[in-house]
Amino acid sequence: MDDQLDTQSARNREVEINKIEKASWLSKNVGPVLAIVTVSLTFILFYMILFKDISETSKQKDILIYILGVLSAIVTQIFSYYFGSSAGSKDKMQILKNTMNGQENANKNKG
Repeated sequence: MDDQLDTQSARNREVEINKIEKASWLSKNVGPVLAIVTVSLTFILFYMILFKDISETSKQKDILIYILGVLSAIVTQIFSYYFGSSAGSKDKMQILKNTMNGQENANKNKG
C-alpha cells in the first residue's frame, strides 16, 4: 500500500511541476529522460551480450550481466510507474481514490 501511495505521490509531483510555467525544461522532463536512457541502455546491453563476441571467461561479461540485472530491475520499476504494475494494482488505486473521496466528502459535510 505504501508503494502505491509513493507512486501516486510521485505522479502528482510530476503533474504539479508541469503546471508551473516558469519550471525549466529539465525539471519538467528529467524523469522521462532518465527512463528513456535507462531502457535504451538496457537494450544496448542485451544486444551486446547476445550478438557481440564476449569471451566466456572474461570479467567483462560477468560485469555486463550484473549491470544488466540491475538495469532490468530498474526497467521493471519504470514500466510499473508509467504503465501500472497490474490490473490488480489499478483496482487497488481506484479503491483508494474512492475511499479518499469519501473521506473528503465527509470532512466537507462536517465543516
